[in-house]
Amino acid sequence: MLATSSTNSVVDPDAVLPAVTDRRAQLELILAITQKMLQMAEQPQWELVGKLEAERSHLISSFFETKPTVDEAEHVASVILEVLTVDEKITALSAIEQRHILANSQKMHLGKRAAQAYSISNK
Repeated sequence: MLATSSTNSVVDPDAVLPAVTDRRAQLELILAITQKMLQMAEQPQWELVGKLEAERSHLISSFFETKPTVDEAEHVASVILEVLTVDEKITALSAIEQRHILANSQKMHLGKRAAQAYSISNK
């Protein structure tokens, strides 16, 4: 149900939100984007995760411009908990990716130092 636009945007919040007037559907869209973020993090496609997060953030802000009603409260709380749970998984994947990047950077640095040492010793 993710709408795409002709720009680099994965979801065009300005195009989607007015079309999704039912607040329950808006919450489901927020949850769907969150789940898509997790899928992209698992691939890993971090640039896309960032784009999705920015768009999800816009949708969340728009949703909460109107205070949830008492009747909505239980469903809203349930979706918030699901989003937080998925966000924790994304954060864990991000930490793993950061460690991989750091390890690769350190390997490249050591290789550069070894090459420099070799170069100096052969002069």
